[in-house]
Amino acid sequence: MSDLEDAPLATMAGSPAFAPRSEAAGVARAQAERRLAAAVARHADLVWRSLRRFGVPERDVPDAAQQVFLTFAQHASEIAGGKEASYLATVAVKVAANARRKLQRAREDALGDEPLLNFPNEHTPEALLSEKQLREELDRGLSTLPFEQRTVFVLYELEGFTLPEIAEALGTPLGTATSRLRRARAHFEAWVANRAGARP
Repeated sequence: MSDLEDAPLATMAGSPAFAPRSEAAGVARAQAERRLAAAVARHADLVWRSLRRFGVPERDVPDAAQQVFLTFAQHASEIAGGKEASYLATVAVKVAANARRKLQRAREDALGDEPLLNFPNEHTPEALLSEKQLREELDRGLSTLPFEQRTVFVLYELEGFTLPEIAEALGTPLGTATSRLRRARAHFEAWVANRAGARP
Protein backbone atom coordinates (compact mmCIF):
# COMPACT_ATOMS: atom_id res chain seq x y z
CA MET A 1 0.00 0.00 0.00
CA SER A 2 1.35 3.45 -0.91
CA ASP A 3 2.09 6.23 1.54
CA LEU A 4 -0.87 8.14 0.11
CA GLU A 5 -3.16 5.21 0.83
CA ASP A 6 -1.74 4.89 4.36
CA ALA A 7 -2.32 8.58 5.12
CA PRO A 8 -5.32 9.26 7.37
CA LEU A 9 -8.20 10.87 5.56
CA ALA A 10 -8.28 13.74 8.04
CA THR A 11 -4.63 14.55 7.34
CA MET A 12 -5.18 14.44 3.59
CA ALA A 13 -8.23 16.64 3.83
CA GLY A 14 -6.23 19.20 5.75
CA SER A 15 -3.46 19.43 3.17
CA PRO A 16 -3.42 22.31 0.61
CA ALA A 17 -4.04 19.88 -2.25
CA PHE A 18 -7.32 18.74 -0.69
CA ALA A 19 -8.42 22.15 0.63
CA PRO A 20 -11.87 23.24 -0.55
CA ARG A 21 -11.78 25.71 -3.39
CA SER A 22 -13.36 28.45 -1.30
CA GLU A 23 -10.76 27.91 1.42
CA ALA A 24 -7.90 27.94 -1.12
CA ALA A 25 -9.28 31.15 -2.61
CA GLY A 26 -9.45 32.68 0.84
CA VAL A 27 -5.83 31.74 1.53
CA ALA A 28 -4.72 33.20 -1.81
CA ARG A 29 -6.66 36.38 -1.16
CA ALA A 30 -5.13 36.76 2.29
CA GLN A 31 -1.64 36.26 0.86
CA ALA A 32 -2.30 38.86 -1.84
CA GLU A 33 -3.56 41.33 0.76
CA ARG A 34 -0.48 40.82 2.92
CA ARG A 35 1.79 41.29 -0.08
CA LEU A 36 -0.07 44.44 -1.11
CA ALA A 37 0.20 45.86 2.41
CA ALA A 38 3.94 45.15 2.42
CA ALA A 39 4.36 46.76 -1.01
CA VAL A 40 2.50 49.89 0.08
CA ALA A 41 4.56 50.17 3.27
CA ARG A 42 7.85 49.67 1.46
CA HIS A 43 7.32 51.37 -1.90
CA ALA A 44 4.63 54.05 -1.48
CA ASP A 45 7.25 56.82 -1.55
CA LEU A 46 8.81 55.36 -4.71
CA VAL A 47 5.45 55.29 -6.49
CA TRP A 48 4.52 58.80 -5.33
CA ARG A 49 7.85 60.34 -6.35
CA SER A 50 7.92 58.52 -9.67
CA LEU A 51 4.44 59.63 -10.64
CA ARG A 52 5.30 63.23 -9.83
CA ARG A 53 8.58 63.10 -11.72
CA PHE A 54 6.90 61.38 -14.67
CA GLY A 55 4.68 64.46 -14.98
CA VAL A 56 1.51 63.61 -13.06
CA PRO A 57 0.16 66.81 -11.43
CA GLU A 58 0.31 66.83 -7.63
CA ARG A 59 -3.47 66.90 -7.27
CA ASP A 60 -3.82 63.73 -9.38
CA VAL A 61 -1.07 61.70 -7.70
CA PRO A 62 -3.26 60.07 -4.98
CA ASP A 63 -5.65 58.64 -7.58
CA ALA A 64 -2.77 57.61 -9.84
CA ALA A 65 -0.95 55.90 -6.95
CA GLN A 66 -4.13 54.06 -6.02
CA GLN A 67 -4.38 52.84 -9.61
CA VAL A 68 -0.78 51.61 -9.50
CA PHE A 69 -1.33 49.59 -6.32
CA LEU A 70 -4.69 48.29 -7.55
CA THR A 71 -2.90 46.90 -10.60
CA PHE A 72 -0.28 45.39 -8.30
CA ALA A 73 -3.00 43.71 -6.23
CA GLN A 74 -4.68 42.28 -9.33
CA HIS A 75 -1.42 40.71 -10.53
CA ALA A 76 0.29 39.98 -7.20
CA SER A 77 0.43 36.23 -7.84
CA GLU A 78 2.31 36.83 -11.11
CA ILE A 79 5.02 39.10 -9.64
CA ALA A 80 8.25 37.35 -8.73
CA GLY A 81 9.60 37.89 -5.25
CA GLY A 82 12.05 40.77 -5.11
CA LYS A 83 10.61 42.33 -8.27
CA GLU A 84 7.92 44.39 -6.57
CA ALA A 85 9.71 47.74 -6.96
CA SER A 86 10.46 47.28 -10.65
CA TYR A 87 6.89 46.12 -11.31
CA LEU A 88 5.47 49.16 -9.52
CA ALA A 89 7.80 51.43 -11.49
CA THR A 90 6.62 49.84 -14.74
CA VAL A 91 2.97 50.41 -13.84
CA ALA A 92 3.72 53.96 -12.69
CA VAL A 93 5.21 54.72 -16.13
CA LYS A 94 2.04 53.50 -17.84
CA VAL A 95 -0.29 55.30 -15.44
CA ALA A 96 1.69 58.52 -15.85
CA ALA A 97 1.62 58.21 -19.64
CA ASN A 98 -2.16 57.82 -19.55
CA ALA A 99 -2.48 60.81 -17.24
CA ARG A 100 -0.36 62.92 -19.55
CA ARG A 101 -2.49 61.95 -22.53
CA LYS A 102 -5.66 62.86 -20.65
CA LEU A 103 -4.20 66.24 -19.80
CA GLN A 104 -3.19 66.68 -23.45
CA ARG A 105 0.25 67.67 -22.25
CA ALA A 106 -1.17 70.80 -20.61
CA ARG A 107 1.22 72.40 -18.14
CA GLU A 108 0.15 72.09 -14.54
CA ASP A 109 1.52 73.67 -11.38
CA ALA A 110 4.60 71.77 -10.24
CA LEU A 111 3.29 71.55 -6.69
CA GLY A 112 -0.17 71.71 -5.17
CA ASP A 113 -1.26 72.58 -1.68
CA GLU A 114 -0.04 69.30 -0.19
CA PRO A 115 3.70 68.86 0.43
CA LEU A 116 5.49 66.17 -1.55
CA LEU A 117 7.24 64.99 1.60
CA ASN A 118 6.35 65.02 5.28
CA PHE A 119 8.91 67.19 7.00
CA PRO A 120 9.70 67.07 10.72
CA ASN A 121 8.40 69.94 12.79
CA GLU A 122 11.91 71.26 13.45
CA HIS A 123 12.27 72.43 9.84
CA THR A 124 12.07 76.19 9.61
CA PRO A 125 9.82 77.96 7.08
CA GLU A 126 12.98 79.08 5.28
CA ALA A 127 14.19 75.48 4.96
CA LEU A 128 10.80 74.32 3.72
CA LEU A 129 10.73 77.11 1.15
CA SER A 130 14.20 76.16 -0.05
CA GLU A 131 13.17 72.49 -0.34
CA LYS A 132 10.04 73.45 -2.25
CA GLN A 133 12.03 75.63 -4.62
CA LEU A 134 14.49 72.80 -5.27
CA ARG A 135 11.64 70.40 -6.07
CA GLU A 136 10.03 72.95 -8.36
CA GLU A 137 13.33 73.49 -10.15
CA LEU A 138 13.80 69.74 -10.57
CA ASP A 139 10.28 69.36 -11.93
CA ARG A 140 10.91 72.15 -14.43
CA GLY A 141 14.08 70.48 -15.63
CA LEU A 142 12.45 67.07 -15.92
CA SER A 143 9.52 68.53 -17.84
CA THR A 144 11.89 69.54 -20.65
CA LEU A 145 12.82 65.90 -21.32
CA PRO A 146 10.88 63.73 -23.78
CA PHE A 147 8.80 61.24 -21.82
CA GLU A 148 10.80 58.17 -22.91
CA GLN A 149 14.05 59.81 -21.78
CA ARG A 150 12.47 61.21 -18.65
CA THR A 151 11.35 57.80 -17.37
CA VAL A 152 14.82 56.27 -17.78
CA PHE A 153 16.50 59.33 -16.25
CA VAL A 154 14.22 59.35 -13.21
CA LEU A 155 14.48 55.62 -12.58
CA TYR A 156 18.27 55.57 -12.95
CA GLU A 157 19.44 58.91 -11.56
CA LEU A 158 16.80 59.55 -8.91
CA GLU A 159 15.45 56.13 -7.89
CA GLY A 160 18.60 54.02 -8.16
CA PHE A 161 17.44 51.31 -10.58
CA THR A 162 20.10 49.67 -12.76
CA LEU A 163 19.92 49.91 -16.53
CA PRO A 164 19.13 46.18 -16.92
CA GLU A 165 16.28 46.58 -14.40
CA ILE A 166 14.96 49.62 -16.27
CA ALA A 167 15.18 47.90 -19.64
CA GLU A 168 13.27 44.91 -18.26
CA ALA A 169 10.67 47.10 -16.57
CA LEU A 170 10.04 49.20 -19.68
CA GLY A 171 10.24 46.28 -22.09
CA THR A 172 13.00 47.89 -24.14
CA PRO A 173 16.42 46.59 -25.23
CA LEU A 174 19.26 47.46 -22.89
CA GLY A 175 20.96 49.46 -25.64
CA THR A 176 17.82 51.56 -26.09
CA ALA A 177 17.59 52.30 -22.37
CA THR A 178 21.28 53.20 -22.30
CA SER A 179 20.91 55.52 -25.27
CA ARG A 180 17.89 57.25 -23.73
CA LEU A 181 19.77 57.79 -20.50
CA ARG A 182 22.76 59.24 -22.35
CA ARG A 183 20.57 61.68 -24.30
CA ALA A 184 18.58 62.59 -21.17
CA ARG A 185 21.77 63.37 -19.26
CA ALA A 186 23.09 65.57 -22.05
CA HIS A 187 19.76 67.40 -22.32
CA PHE A 188 19.43 67.88 -18.55
CA GLU A 189 23.01 69.05 -18.15
CA ALA A 190 22.51 71.57 -20.96
CA TRP A 191 19.33 72.79 -19.29
CA VAL A 192 21.15 73.23 -15.95
CA ALA A 193 23.97 75.11 -17.67
CA ASN A 194 21.52 77.42 -19.42
CA ARG A 195 19.68 78.10 -16.17
CA ALA A 196 22.95 78.88 -14.40
CA GLY A 197 24.05 81.21 -17.22
CA ALA A 198 20.71 83.03 -17.16
CA ARG A 199 20.94 83.90 -13.48
CA PRO A 200 22.27 87.36 -12.64
